[in-house]
Amino acid sequence: METTIDGPFGKASHVLSLPTDDVVVSYRRKCGADVARWFGELHEIHLFECNETGYRFWRPASIVGDEQFYKYLGGLKRDYYHAERWEYPFVRSLLAQSDSVIEVGCGRGFFLRGIEDRVAEAIGVEFNREAIAAKATRFDVINTSIERVAESKSESFSVVCSFQVLEHVVDPHSFLAACVRCLRPGGVLALATPNYGSAMLANREDAFDLPPHHMGHFSEAVYRRVAPRYGLDVERIHVEKRYFELNDTVTAATRTRFLYRVARRLSSTMMSFAYGAAREPGNNILAILRKR
Repeated sequence: METTIDGPFGKASHVLSLPTDDVVVSYRRKCGADVARWFGELHEIHLFECNETGYRFWRPASIVGDEQFYKYLGGLKRDYYHAERWEYPFVRSLLAQSDSVIEVGCGRGFFLRGIEDRVAEAIGVEFNREAIAAKATRFDVINTSIERVAESKSESFSVVCSFQVLEHVVDPHSFLAACVRCLRPGGVLALATPNYGSAMLANREDAFDLPPHHMGHFSEAVYRRVAPRYGLDVERIHVEKRYFELNDTVTAATRTRFLYRVARRLSSTMMSFAYGAAREPGNNILAILRKR
């Protein structure tokens, strides 16, 4: 195995290798999914880090989830496409009535539905044809790539947004270049991804932050290093707050006891306060970038 390869943003060095059996077990524990078929005969997958930007990504590229993977996952998790996300209000607050918006990887179009009375026009881009068929917005949603859109709609939009999509992409360079090409000068690119600065994600504790689901990892530092390459200025980066969750195992009888409920609430409140004071990051990040 090569220890240095060409990554999306430049030379990248090998960080670690992970047995595919461990990934399969992780998915099974999380949601009962059997993802073994997407690894084929592979015994290991490999994590690399870009030497210049710090962006981390998995290889080989062939393990990326395809349309069948997302159809399968959506069947197991009925709430896979969220009607509301933590990052939506931040982006909605930026919009003006005159804006022309494109959302890349819009799913069923819940964000688009929420801006129907806020902007002049909007369109969604989505690969999952079942999600398009069940779209929740009156705006058009087309089955294509942002790269194809950029070929015919250069500098057509004042806002390009993509929520929880970039981490699924094997070639984020191509994706970002196309997004920027679609933007008018002075336009806003809003990108939300899981935050690799979160301890849970950095420690690979969430199966959904692994292939075939997620192929790359972003953090505030990565966004700040990558943005200038595309003629983008970092206007604002929002990091989701982390809240303490007490996942203890006790009997149903214990859960009903007054002292237990008081102690549980008190400990959760105190730990959440400690996280806030220490600025412990949550699991998502939103980068607001402006085209020069």
